[in-house]
Amino acid sequence: MDEEEADRSKSFLDFGEKPSFFPKPLENKPSLPPLTTRWLLRKLRSDIWNNLNELNRKKDMVCLVLSYPPFNSRNNETHRGWILDVLEITHKVRESFHKLKKEEYVSELSSEIDSLFHHSIHELEAFIPVEITEEMPRRSWFPWDTKPRSAILDLCVDDFMIRQILQCIQIPGIRRIMISEATDETFLCRLKKLPPVRQMFDIVIHINVIPCLELDYIEDRIIEELGFSKSSGGKADEFLRTHNFLILLHYFFPSNINLLDLGNGWWNSDKNQKIALTGIKVNPKVLASTIISDFDVPADLEIRREDHLLLWNLFCRNVGEVVHSLSIQTLAVDVWRQCCGHFLATVLIARALKDVKDVSIWQHASRAIGFLSTTSHSTEDRILLNALAFVLGKLGSAANKCLKYCASYLEMEGTHNVNLLERWMKEDLIGTLDEGEEIVQWLVNAVLLESFQNGESIKMPDEVRKGLVKFYEAEMNPILLVELDGRGLMEAPKSEAWEEASEMYLMSNRISKLPDNPNCPLLCALFLQGNLHLRVISPSFFQCMPILQILNLSQTKIKSLPQSLFKLVQLRKFILRSCELLKELPAEIGDLCHLEVLDLEETEITKLPITVGKLTNSTSLKVSFYLPANGNRKNNPSNRIIPQNVISRLIQLEELSIGVNPEDERWNATIKDILRELFCLNRLHFLKLQLLEVFPLKDLRNLSWMHFKFIVGNYLKRIISRMPHESAIKFEEEESCLKYVNGVGIPTEIKEVFQHATAFFLNCHLTATSLSEFGVKTIKNLKFCVLQECNVIEAIVNANDADDGDFILQSLEYLSVHYMKSLRSIWKGRSLGSSLFFLKVLALYSCPKLTTILLSI
Repeated sequence: MDEEEADRSKSFLDFGEKPSFFPKPLENKPSLPPLTTRWLLRKLRSDIWNNLNELNRKKDMVCLVLSYPPFNSRNNETHRGWILDVLEITHKVRESFHKLKKEEYVSELSSEIDSLFHHSIHELEAFIPVEITEEMPRRSWFPWDTKPRSAILDLCVDDFMIRQILQCIQIPGIRRIMISEATDETFLCRLKKLPPVRQMFDIVIHINVIPCLELDYIEDRIIEELGFSKSSGGKADEFLRTHNFLILLHYFFPSNINLLDLGNGWWNSDKNQKIALTGIKVNPKVLASTIISDFDVPADLEIRREDHLLLWNLFCRNVGEVVHSLSIQTLAVDVWRQCCGHFLATVLIARALKDVKDVSIWQHASRAIGFLSTTSHSTEDRILLNALAFVLGKLGSAANKCLKYCASYLEMEGTHNVNLLERWMKEDLIGTLDEGEEIVQWLVNAVLLESFQNGESIKMPDEVRKGLVKFYEAEMNPILLVELDGRGLMEAPKSEAWEEASEMYLMSNRISKLPDNPNCPLLCALFLQGNLHLRVISPSFFQCMPILQILNLSQTKIKSLPQSLFKLVQLRKFILRSCELLKELPAEIGDLCHLEVLDLEETEITKLPITVGKLTNSTSLKVSFYLPANGNRKNNPSNRIIPQNVISRLIQLEELSIGVNPEDERWNATIKDILRELFCLNRLHFLKLQLLEVFPLKDLRNLSWMHFKFIVGNYLKRIISRMPHESAIKFEEEESCLKYVNGVGIPTEIKEVFQHATAFFLNCHLTATSLSEFGVKTIKNLKFCVLQECNVIEAIVNANDADDGDFILQSLEYLSVHYMKSLRSIWKGRSLGSSLFFLKVLALYSCPKLTTILLSI
């Protein structure tokens, strides 16, 4: 290997000399002469402020990296103490500049700032390659652009930002958090609804401040949101001082308002009190001059959306140009997503896939990293162990033995290469020094070892060592995946495969018969969904599967469940979706005491047994009920769809979905109890219900805390079928959906739910003349709207009664209109500012009288 190639293959975990990850303070600054002019003092303050901005950028990047595993699981008290020191010096500088303190004090601040730059972040810099460390400190840095970038932003970056926010709001000194480049208001809605946020704060307020150009106006909006009048500001201040609060401000523009002056009378050091805000997205070329130069450090912490593409950047650069291949792009995104933002796992997998063009290897990597182990490892440990398993599977036998030796015996501080090779030879792990040198280079390229001291010495990263120790401990219980999905199999595997398998992937085949009583001592997951010829399962089939945790029988033709299934006491996920011939759920379901997920949607089950209430570990329950063959039953206890007090016993429930036939009269009585029992479910964050009438909506509370999908009215599936397939899919993907069908008038309950919806489907409304009647002037979150067969509507929006400051449907991105025979215009009346500002798609179908699309809004 020549020197140039060796340099290219050098591990990114290089602890040798390299440019610093973060900017250094200005060096060799001339000493300040005695204060003779105001100009000199102003110059000193300018230099201090520039250095302070750089120091805060370093602090922001440290906070970002510390939010990712494996760093977030470390004892980071040293870094946390340094972060608090940076916040303190920032406060001192701000205060001294405001009070125009004299030169000697300002000079002392300069020395303190310089000393804070020397805080050691060596173990963080080691995980970032040189070319990125030089780019990231720049305010205008944007990660390497790749074709699937928009998909990545949508799928993962929000999760990474949420994780960082949840970690940083636990640091007492961080009160104000600026979330840059997060223009979607649903981001703050999601943050507001998270269970950890609900547990940490007594009060959570979410306000769109795009029309607010003055500080007093924002404070008035907050006061009104609390239920106080503007004239009672003192009471509101006292109320906030005595509570843990989180105030979320959307579309805050820091060049107009000084965030540091907001809520000066609210803070109480004994309380957990935070303000988080999203800023208007600014052109990168003016970002520095607008937000940094002309404005005080805007917050205690800045979280930039683009910064969280760091791991995608790392992944792409380690994989190489193959990531641009059309056949690889989708798989690359999937593999990267399944790493869940684990720094080391991401780079390990990327290095193992470097320049790999074989699609089957990428598919194997995707399955390997997502493997669900039966052990009690945390998610972060599981991901790292899976990554190590994949990487070690690509190494030869000799390299694996040498690596295992290093994990057990190599000194923490490392050793000289020659010394290590001699020890390997003494242990008969290698035959020659040349073989050993080749193995060392393989392990360095794989990021399992680090080369330092100009390549003369070698050591193992601490996190790699910890992961390998756990991996070798688990090696005593090897994992075997049987992957036979989608192959058109008509017969199940032979008994030998069942005996050795840890996971069986048999979905989407033509299997009609399973073994009578397979011996599966190691089986933890069995996937049989999509076997449309499977009608009967032997009564003893599950008899010898003692550790089975995941069972998927969806889209099979089974009519009943065998008794041996209810002996699976370790079962955690049981999926029966779209088993259209399954009519009854046996009472023995209550014996599955560890069950967490039960999915019975689109089955022909007519009611739930009372024993479902024993599934107290359940976090997700999804069920749809079939109308009994004897038609509508009267409301008596024996014929209830869900027995009383079953739902209220499931106190761990996070997701609840109940579907019914609109002609089933039993639901009208059951729904009243269901709504009452929901108050016992403090962890619930997703609710899907069908309501035949409007009045039950008044019993729903805390919709701002959860995601929901509500159907109100006499809804039949054929209605949605008239909507284009693409629209139907997009609608279901939204977080909070309201379908209002065959309505008359605009009930108050519908308006209240509408305020929290991100998607709205209005079908066959009999009296509404425009969408404005539903209160669109105050709608903040609506992104997706479908109107269909509302034959009285003549205009979607009627702006004639709107005020000058109104911004109508300001978040709407998708508007689809179908079969509206009286519709004449989309917008009626005068134009209003930023109304429909984010509209991307306007789809029109069969509107024969439509003459006006949009004015210049």
